[in-house]
Amino acid sequence: MKRTYISAVTGTFLGFILLLSACATVPKEADLKESLSSAASLYWKMRMDGKVEETFKMEDEEILAKGNKAKEPLFEYYKPRAKIADTVHSFSIKRVQVTDDNGRVDVEFSFSLAQVPRPVHQTLTDEWVFKGGQWLHKFPLN
Repeated sequence: MKRTYISAVTGTFLGFILLLSACATVPKEADLKESLSSAASLYWKMRMDGKVEETFKMEDEEILAKGNKAKEPLFEYYKPRAKIADTVHSFSIKRVQVTDDNGRVDVEFSFSLAQVPRPVHQTLTDEWVFKGGQWLHKFPLN
């Protein structure tokens, strides 16, 4: 009787653990797309507002370190590169793609040029990676 009780309790416990682990799996692609879209929107809003310290926290530091040939402090390397020209007026997220833990976001910018009488629109593709439960921006190294 005692052995049967222990087996039943152990079986129930293992079933509960399996149920919990199934609930704690990687988010679904739709959830990842939505969270990436939100992260990209927040990132570009903060970049336009000049909140460089905040956007730095959203960068993949491994990528930044690869471009930092002079080995200066990473934030000092990032700061001048993260400034956005005053002529950028707005942005919009156009497309979000997720493959495994990598993401691509097409962002359209509206900006002014002295020679052009109306706003100019240009789209760029941003690269992101999902690490540690959050999306990190892959700062372009060019």
